[in-house]
Amino acid sequence: MKARSRGFGLEDGRLSSFRPPDLVYVATVRAPSGPGAIQSIHSPHLPRDYRFITAEDIPGQAAMEFPGDKVPILAKGRVDYPGQPVGLIAGPDRGRVDEAVRLTKVLVDAAPEDGGLDCFGSGRLKARAQRSTGDVDRALAEAATVVKASYRLGAVDHYYPEPQGAAAYYDYDRLVILSSTQWPSQVRRAIASALAVDQSAVTVLSGFLGPHLDGKLWYPSLLACHAALVAFILGKPAMLQLSRDEDFLYTPKRAPLLASYRAGMDEDGRLCALDASLAVNIGAHGPLAAAIVDTLAASFTGPYSCPAVRADVWAVASDRPPMGAWAGLGLSSATYGLERLADACSRASGADPLAFRLLNVSQKGDTTSGVALKQVPRLKGVSERLLELSDYRRKRSAYELIRKRRPDPSLPPGFGVGLAFAYQSNDLLPAFGNLKALAVEAELDKDGFLTIRAPILPTDSSALGVWRNEAAAIIGIDPKAVRVERDAGADSPDAGPAAFSNAMNTVARLVGDACSDIRDRRFREALPLVARKVNRKSGRKSSPLDGASWAGAVVELTLDPLDGRPRVKGVWLSLDAGRVLSPVKARLSLERDAARALSTCLGERFDPDHAGPASIRAYRISRLDDTPPIVVDFLDTGDARPGGLGELAFSCVPAAFANALSQASDSADSEETA
Repeated sequence: MKARSRGFGLEDGRLSSFRPPDLVYVATVRAPSGPGAIQSIHSPHLPRDYRFITAEDIPGQAAMEFPGDKVPILAKGRVDYPGQPVGLIAGPDRGRVDEAVRLTKVLVDAAPEDGGLDCFGSGRLKARAQRSTGDVDRALAEAATVVKASYRLGAVDHYYPEPQGAAAYYDYDRLVILSSTQWPSQVRRAIASALAVDQSAVTVLSGFLGPHLDGKLWYPSLLACHAALVAFILGKPAMLQLSRDEDFLYTPKRAPLLASYRAGMDEDGRLCALDASLAVNIGAHGPLAAAIVDTLAASFTGPYSCPAVRADVWAVASDRPPMGAWAGLGLSSATYGLERLADACSRASGADPLAFRLLNVSQKGDTTSGVALKQVPRLKGVSERLLELSDYRRKRSAYELIRKRRPDPSLPPGFGVGLAFAYQSNDLLPAFGNLKALAVEAELDKDGFLTIRAPILPTDSSALGVWRNEAAAIIGIDPKAVRVERDAGADSPDAGPAAFSNAMNTVARLVGDACSDIRDRRFREALPLVARKVNRKSGRKSSPLDGASWAGAVVELTLDPLDGRPRVKGVWLSLDAGRVLSPVKARLSLERDAARALSTCLGERFDPDHAGPASIRAYRISRLDDTPPIVVDFLDTGDARPGGLGELAFSCVPAAFANALSQASDSADSEETA
């Protein structure tokens, strides 16, 4: 029988605030090398109140199930990468627990390392996606100009407000999990499977997420399983919180990408063929592998028209910790390669970079994206406003003159300005298996209070405030009379992850629809009134470009004459994202995202093949004092629907930076950038 514990609510939602009296601390024993067979595990003698837990102690399924892959909760028999969890040590004194972990010796018969993208066999494939339209080989053979280019994107870490972790305790016979997760239903499902209990016996409370950049989709489920396993075995509240070093070395990073292209153009500079090979290093386990390759294959042409296209996309396994999503499921990576390629094509055709893009943008009815477009991608309005904000044309002309007329061609021109465009689809991605439809319920009771129940909620209180104000304005009540609750019952449908770049805007739309329904019935029917709205996708396939949010970015930079490092002078963003519910919050969020995206370009370098203490010290995050002026402008197009914003800065700012750097360095070579 499990111990009965009081509920320990966290006022600030932070795991570090979890401090019940009988708490046991949990730390992870990790493989020192890998992949390879585990030869032996030697742990020190542990006092009475301490416990060493291995895979043998898991009462249920020893691995978490995902579409197309399994992730071991604790390694058994062999490890797949250095740092993989092989055991847990738990006890009441954190210092002694950490010491026991240090004294535990794991011997692994490690095989030769295999982690690159330049050459790989079929045995390393986790997922593959292909897309083809038209005769690409013939179109390339008949093209007036063919451009070949390759680009690399490295792994990127995200420094969370607090390291990842999880806590577990029993409230009578119910196991309660505190987890900083975007996907509570996946956490509940994984724990129930591992402990061989019914999902109704598990409650998941989402803790403080902070800016997560879609990095907390599946990995929190692994940490929650570890905490739950200890609470289940010891019958006491258990907390596992990674150290900063562990968080940096072992939690998922952006999956590194190698993108190779061949683009054919006619005499007028129009694209006639586009052939792409895209490979991502997904690490040892790939819960998101299929979702990422599907997104890359669907989005590699972006908003541009081309009659013959072909893409082959691979998710490649390696002996490195799992990689994954980063501000979306691969769309930002696809956009980077495409917008770099657009600049290379504009140079080859002798066209202005903006003119080349507008010449090749898809029109209504175009089928390049796989389905006939119903709407023209809104690049024209975005670009016109972007030109006004940034003075791009004058700056580019001036910097081109400097580049062409510099007295010493061996020295870089030193000045550059670049632009790039991006979109964010507002459709739900079918990326997480057979998820049930999103549903929102609103209830107006006899006392005039409105309760909104949704399967996923925003991750901060200010966003929830926007929902309350919107609902109150629609119905005509005081915002203080609006409550928003997460539908967290065990029988509630799996709505997928609470990712701003995925389902959140759909939920916001359903909230508005439900409130409008109640408003229309309010004075014709008796209270209480209940309205339920479900996002049922039609059987007809639509283009991801229809209804998307659009953004353009311009980055201006100079090269330091002493050390050659780029110094960004300014960033300008123009966005068409429909109705912006909270302009102040949206602007602040985009300014933060743009600064974060610049940081990944300027100093954040993580090499999974040489990860260790030195790589932690070398990982440079830009200081706030170094952030250049960032201008964010929203177009008012009269669109009543709110659109997504969370991925846009990460999609277009890095490409605009790289394009500006190419002009400043007079280099059009392939490059690697974080």
